[in-house]
Amino acid sequence: MRRTLILAAAALALSACSQEPAAEQESADDFASRIGGSQQQAGLDPSQPTMDMPNAAQAAPPQGADVTSLQQLGDIANVNLGPREGGCTFMEGSREMLIAAGLRDGTIPGKAVIRVGDGLTLLDSGPGGLDNIKNGTTFTGEGVTVTVRPTGPAGPSRRAQVTVADAAGTQKSYSGNWICA
Repeated sequence: MRRTLILAAAALALSACSQEPAAEQESADDFASRIGGSQQQAGLDPSQPTMDMPNAAQAAPPQGADVTSLQQLGDIANVNLGPREGGCTFMEGSREMLIAAGLRDGTIPGKAVIRVGDGLTLLDSGPGGLDNIKNGTTFTGEGVTVTVRPTGPAGPSRRAQVTVADAAGTQKSYSGNWICA
């Protein structure tokens, strides 16, 4: 009896719900406008990545990019840092500015990626493998050199200074944390 009563109440509740008028479906533009993602992008911080920025790295920075002005990495889903047994991330505050990876084999160079001019650029380190990356090294690419100098005591996370130079020798430095695994 109790089971029949529960089933009848559930059926009655479901039929009442189905008699509500169907709400009009919101368009994608309306949804974006409601959550602040449409025309308001003009006021966004240009140093922050957006959904339409590329997520695959190139060998050279975008034409005309100021390679000394690092941007937050954002989506790096299609970046290939090659085989790796560990890596490090340079964080300026809460912004990821460089990710590097390598193998423990000291004869194989590591790789890193930065975002400049709204594009991702792949860089190479010299020989030394993962240990070299963790201890601080220099990464080079077409028209750009990035030097990482950890300044704090050895450990998985320590203070670091990153200096970025273009082909003409113009430099810019960033302070943050070098976090390695």
